[in-house]
Amino acid sequence: MRKSLLLVALVLAGCSQLPAPEQVSPDKVRSPEPAAQQVQEEVVPDSDTTEAIATNFEQIFIDSDISFTGTLPCADCPGIQYHLNLYRDGRFEVRQQYLERGDINIIKGIWLLEKRNLHLVNQQHTLPAFYFSNNNQLAMLDLAGKPISSALNYQLKRETDFIKLDTRQPMLGLYFLNDNQATFTLCQSGESLPVANTQHHLPMMRHYQQDERFRNNAVIATLVGRKQDNAQGETQLLIEKFEQFWPNAVCPDPYAPGQIQGIVWRAEKLAGRYLPQQLNVRMIFDSQDRLYGFAGCNSFNGSYKHQANRLNVAGLASTQKYCSNSSDVEQQFTSSLQAADRAEVNGDKLQLFKDNNLLIEFKPALN
Repeated sequence: MRKSLLLVALVLAGCSQLPAPEQVSPDKVRSPEPAAQQVQEEVVPDSDTTEAIATNFEQIFIDSDISFTGTLPCADCPGIQYHLNLYRDGRFEVRQQYLERGDINIIKGIWLLEKRNLHLVNQQHTLPAFYFSNNNQLAMLDLAGKPISSALNYQLKRETDFIKLDTRQPMLGLYFLNDNQATFTLCQSGESLPVANTQHHLPMMRHYQQDERFRNNAVIATLVGRKQDNAQGETQLLIEKFEQFWPNAVCPDPYAPGQIQGIVWRAEKLAGRYLPQQLNVRMIFDSQDRLYGFAGCNSFNGSYKHQANRLNVAGLASTQKYCSNSSDVEQQFTSSLQAADRAEVNGDKLQLFKDNNLLIEFKPALN
């Protein structure tokens, strides 16, 4: 009986025993398979930036009127302010203002687009070419047609909204009045424009009519004006501000350098520094040994002697207005003018010296 129970226990023990686990070497251990991850597409919300970037392909399209502005480097001034308007019909307008020099150019023409390179075409003026670095920025190109690599800023940025160009600019030319119809012939270009009879033209007209010297004669005048087409499509001059007439003056002749008399000179530098452009300091040496001009706040006049480059200015008198933004400059200018002992024309510049030290530098007032 005991032998039977022992046999049954051994049989049951053999049936219930599990197999020993398989021994796996460490180099056969596998990492668990990663769970499949659902790929999600990253969506960028619409904005002005993404809309611009979305069209930054190889080709640029100008399908609306757009404005670019900025200040580009200048070789002999603090910078050139640019306002460039590109019109979708292929036209362009640009305003260039040379800081501290008083020079303003309004240039019109057609634009050509070669992939991302923008060319501004005008027969009288050579303008730089630009590259669309993106839809909102133009980079100036060098003469080889490559973007300029410099620490200086050679970029124009697009304005959010289209901005109409300010076409006002200083002008010098011949004014002639006949039966209340006036014309103005620009010295710089020779273009003759009818003058619109606006409120700013009336003081100029009255001055001309009241001065016996001007009757039936064209006289040099300086003013601030702008060109505008009238209803008949005729381009006319709108005077914004009349400055003054210059009796006995003539248009500067670029082919006859060296002449001092009869030229309206704009003072560009005083003691080696550019004069503020808004002062518009100008003067003339007339053929009767008299000089007169505007020193930034007051008008002045006096007498002079000029022989073999020797200069002597005497009897200088001026009006007595006080202008807080120009009186110091004006006093320095008139003092230097009276101290000068030598005058020379070098190229297109009139230079006044004292003991071989340059005091004042002028250029013809072409505008």
